[in-house]
Amino acid sequence: MPRRTDSSSPTTAARLLKGAALVFSMLGGGMAAWGVDKWVRYPEARASQFGFEAPLWPAFTLFVLAATAVGVRLLWIAAGRVEDGEDLFAQRHRRRRSDPPPPPESE
Repeated sequence: MPRRTDSSSPTTAARLLKGAALVFSMLGGGMAAWGVDKWVRYPEARASQFGFEAPLWPAFTLFVLAATAVGVRLLWIAAGRVEDGEDLFAQRHRRRRSDPPPPPESE
């Protein structure tokens, strides 16, 4: 990752992460609303796998809601860590196994 310039601040990064969480929640909410609409219109739709059969739309809607909640939580936690001053892009690991370890920082 390129070094952070003076123009970027932790508050800007936190705002961007929270904005991303908001956009992600809106997309997930829209998909869940679409799933609920299909559930109401076509309650007879069934999904089958390995010999088991289950209603399609409730499972789809719950999966979308759960995945959206996990994504929003991940982004929100990252925003909180950035607000606390943590650099999420710090060189914690080597990019590839063959890369040499970074030199120790001199202070």
